[in-house]
Amino acid sequence: PLKPINTSAHLAYVMYTSGSTGTPKGVMIEQSSVVRLVRNTNFIEVTSEDAILGLSSFSFDGSTFDVFMSLLNGARLTIASRNVFLNLEDMNKMIEDHEISSFFITTALFNSLADSGISSLGKLKYLLFGGEQVSVNHVRKFRQLYPEVKLHHVYGPTENTTYSTWYAIENVEEGAITIPIGSGISNSTVYILDDSSKIVPIGVVGEICIGGEGLARGYLNQPEL
Repeated sequence: PLKPINTSAHLAYVMYTSGSTGTPKGVMIEQSSVVRLVRNTNFIEVTSEDAILGLSSFSFDGSTFDVFMSLLNGARLTIASRNVFLNLEDMNKMIEDHEISSFFITTALFNSLADSGISSLGKLKYLLFGGEQVSVNHVRKFRQLYPEVKLHHVYGPTENTTYSTWYAIENVEEGAITIPIGSGISNSTVYILDDSSKIVPIGVVGEICIGGEGLARGYLNQPEL
């Protein structure tokens, strides 16, 4: 008989990112890393009763969440038109008509939604956002407008399959100047290390080093990196 093929190590996609260098690099993500993001995870619960709104371009790793979180959990996926943010009333109607339960957006778009105050947001189960520096005022405003929605700040580079950490924002304390990125999602490791790759004490500045099942195979045609 033929030996089974380990498809979990096969390449799922290559996505380009410039990171902090400004030079685009092709990040190679394997099948198992995608599964790590969307199955048996701790930052969101999605079932066949849910519907996810896909708002990310396919050239942005947020689309990995949109597509595979819905389809690999038996949920519905509604892909938004590219102009959906030009008219927030249209977006409001889309969320209502398709009974959307969750979606992910960039921080800049989250700020716009918090300012809009559209009614449909209050019916969401989850709203995930991240990718840029957080506006504490917009987070506070959203929490006041939609107290029942689970608001999660997510963070991570493309090299670790979309999200590496998450933080559930339940309230925003007076005087807060930022929102934490939280702790690792399931099957991920997150450490703060010094220049000698040793774990630093709490409160000491260091470098975030991440790993686990989400770690990419490497950069396309750049094995030295």
